[in-house]
Amino acid sequence: MSEPTSGTLTFLFSDVEGSTGLVRELGKEYPTVQARQRDLQRDAFVNHQGRIIDSQGDSFFAAFTRPSDAVLAAVSAQQALGAERWPRTAELRVRMGIHTGPVELADERYVGLAVHRTARICAAGHGGQVLVSQTSVALLEDEGPALSGIEFRDLGDSRLKDFHTPVRLYQVVAPRLATEFPPPRAAEPSTLLAVRASDADRERAVSALREHSAAGRLTLEEFSERAERAYAAKTVEELAAIGRDLPAVASEEQRRLPKRFTIAVLANTVRTGRWRLPKSGLAFVFLGDVDFDLRQAELEHSVTTITAIVLLGNVDLYVPEGIEVDFGGLGIFGHRREWGRDVPPIPGTPLVRMRIFSLFGTADLWRVPAAWIGRPFRQVIKALRGGRQAELPPPQGEG
Repeated sequence: MSEPTSGTLTFLFSDVEGSTGLVRELGKEYPTVQARQRDLQRDAFVNHQGRIIDSQGDSFFAAFTRPSDAVLAAVSAQQALGAERWPRTAELRVRMGIHTGPVELADERYVGLAVHRTARICAAGHGGQVLVSQTSVALLEDEGPALSGIEFRDLGDSRLKDFHTPVRLYQVVAPRLATEFPPPRAAEPSTLLAVRASDADRERAVSALREHSAAGRLTLEEFSERAERAYAAKTVEELAAIGRDLPAVASEEQRRLPKRFTIAVLANTVRTGRWRLPKSGLAFVFLGDVDFDLRQAELEHSVTTITAIVLLGNVDLYVPEGIEVDFGGLGIFGHRREWGRDVPPIPGTPLVRMRIFSLFGTADLWRVPAAWIGRPFRQVIKALRGGRQAELPPPQGEG
């Protein structure tokens, strides 16, 4: 690993379990044992691109650029420790914890909750065990070949000391590693009141959701619903629950090419499902019909502009309620109409600009309640015309 820097990293904490008892048992031989186990761990971490940040007594703190390297380093270290012959009948067992998260570099030391969470995950484990957070496991989904022969056993949610929100933990299962352990050590139930969220906490949560939406992990509709919950959250725990099924940082992988041009000549064209919008798009319609369904679309920009030229045709735009839409343009002998409730936009949501230039053409904007996800166009149109929304399930929060 290169020189330390701020950003998102994967951390590994390790600690010898029952070291005080080993000192009593081995006496003068313990310093030699301690030095040997430190060499074995250090070699495993360094050989897998790890950077040793700190090592005091029987503990190690290492950082990795990729979570797969941290897992491979932990497995290699545990295998080496297990194969070593220790003096007398001593059993030297090391517990390890792995977690991925954002940190800042201050005075050549990493600062951030991710560091403390990793230490608590390590403390929850047992000697010979490697525990990994759900955040790290989620980032390992595409690392199949690199982690061949390694599995992750779901241990459920565990409450860590000094953290109000439970963390889902996984045990690394690999060749020549022990597999049976007691349940993770849980912190005593907290009697403290829930920590109230600040405006800055809510803004950070929405900013993270926006990154996930741009990366394709959340549709526009899902982002809108979660952003609304984030701004209404009163505690830090409520904010954490909103993104609990998402990794710490949205993936930058672009899985779909944006649809920049849409043409309908004597035809009907539909853009729907999980499709990615460009920063600007162009549609041409002649004696045809185009449906732009943004309910599950992926928007990677804060402002998206769609320009449509319509001659003797029609354009329909479907967006979730709470998304800000600038619906304008110029029409000659036709109409441009809006349907549904124009509710106040949710702060932080993208802006969609729709520019319609038509001659004998029509354009309709349909604001669709979040509860109607998956409903076909015909049902949505029938329900919204004339405000007869009772024909479909009511939006969430309205009975």
